[in-house]
Amino acid sequence: MVQQFNPANVMTTQSVPSDVATTIIDRIMGQSAILQVAKNIDMQGKQTKKFSFMTGVGGAYWTGETQRIATTKPTFLPAKLEAKKLAVIIPVSKEFLSYSYTNFFSEVTPLIVEQMDKAIDLAVIKGINTPYADSLANAAQTNGSVLSGDINYENILALENKLYDKGMQGNAFLSTLTNNPALRTSIQQNAGLYPDKLYDSSAKTLDGMPVVDTQQGVLNKGDLVFGNFDYLYYGLPGNMDVEIDKSAQLSTMTNTDGTPVNLFEQDMVAMKVTMDIAVLPVRQDAFATLNVKPGDDVLGAVPGDGTDTTDKNAKANTAKAKPATATSSEQK
Repeated sequence: MVQQFNPANVMTTQSVPSDVATTIIDRIMGQSAILQVAKNIDMQGKQTKKFSFMTGVGGAYWTGETQRIATTKPTFLPAKLEAKKLAVIIPVSKEFLSYSYTNFFSEVTPLIVEQMDKAIDLAVIKGINTPYADSLANAAQTNGSVLSGDINYENILALENKLYDKGMQGNAFLSTLTNNPALRTSIQQNAGLYPDKLYDSSAKTLDGMPVVDTQQGVLNKGDLVFGNFDYLYYGLPGNMDVEIDKSAQLSTMTNTDGTPVNLFEQDMVAMKVTMDIAVLPVRQDAFATLNVKPGDDVLGAVPGDGTDTTDKNAKANTAKAKPATATSSEQK
């Protein structure tokens, strides 16, 4: 029978092409909210990277003429970045790839960036479908730095105070475009002719600090994250890898009749794309949230053990091949 190929079935958590890998990585770095605010660590081509981060210094001291100048001792804590794999297989017809090669990559690149950005931001901010041990929402919840309520003047200041009360200085907000109307009306009430306005839409700042928007589907309307993102680190141990295959059988995708997709028999090609990335919040007291709910699979729930990934998006968007059934003649 003629198979109805639906590429939506395999657009799992992420997707990407080959000869524009460098461009895609640059776009991911520029569009992922997390990668815009986090600090980069050079992983030197390794899957794990141990490093130390400074939590403070002793201070400066007054001294008289000819007196010895006291030295200060900085405080360092150890941390370890561990990269996790983000991957997808994208099958297309040979004709599509041959007849519209340039258009294919130019059209699929924004989708790749969008899906990879979304997967990274959801994992790190909310702990949704995450391979990492912690998320910003989980850190805030564990440290008692969570608020609920409307985005308004009072709640924004209260969110900042969640960090200030612990002696932590924040330096940025994570938001979403749907919050802009509420941010613009976050004005001090009953303040006479000159009320204090927290949001500057032209500078994209809130109380003087930058606001970075996540893409749609990461933070919900009404969600805000405030933090000191000097305590959020990420690393890329290697480049984006892309492979093209013409003969594989895809066990995680089926045709409409339940049989597995066979690239050779169906004259198709598949692009396999993988990217390793490590992200780590090193201080739980550095983040506070307004209305952000942590995911139910924090603490390294994916990829897990076994043959198949436990990523919920992957399970929802792919289908197992049905086992072959014996014909009536074979059963006799």
